[in-house]
Amino acid sequence: MRSLVFGAVAVLSAATLAGCAGSNPAPMRPAAATAAPTTKPAATTPPATTTTAKGAKPAATKAPVSDLSRLKRLGIDVQKSVLIDVADDGADRWLDVSASGVDFTGTARTDGTMMFLAPAPVAARNSVLIKPPFYNEDLGPGYCVADTRGAPLKLENCRAGRRQQIFTIVPAGDSGQFELHGMYGVIRVDNGKITTGGRGRTGLQTILYAD
Repeated sequence: MRSLVFGAVAVLSAATLAGCAGSNPAPMRPAAATAAPTTKPAATTPPATTTTAKGAKPAATKAPVSDLSRLKRLGIDVQKSVLIDVADDGADRWLDVSASGVDFTGTARTDGTMMFLAPAPVAARNSVLIKPPFYNEDLGPGYCVADTRGAPLKLENCRAGRRQQIFTIVPAGDSGQFELHGMYGVIRVDNGKITTGGRGRTGLQTILYAD
């Protein structure tokens, strides 16, 4: 009997071991992958475009022009066709353009004695260019009377900024008489000729050419 019981026990134990050996444990599921974050990154705002206002265009520089208003008030004829006369000498001695230069040799109204006092392109007051109309009928810079170191004056092409072509009219009282100052000094006239020795008359006057 002891052998049968032991045998049964042995058979039961073997069956139990066999059953345990045949049972495989359930595999472990891998951990779920970490979910991706659902918060979207903040959108990058492009920098605001700075609109630069266009600057105002610089104002055009206006070329200077001499103020001749005082001369007009004193009866000096500017910007008109005139004769330039030696005042109070008892004779007709007018500034005249001739082959030998520009001098006070004119005695009649001619193309050579007709003058025009135009405002000079400078800021100084009472500054003029002497432009004989007959020699300025064509297009272009025209011709201007120019001062010289000697005598007489001369007629030459007008050139911007040429100091010899700019004369200053200096009023002599309120009678309409004046002195004509060039680059090389005051214009003096003796017996119809411009002089350089400090002698001669300096008083001049304008006479309307058409009178």
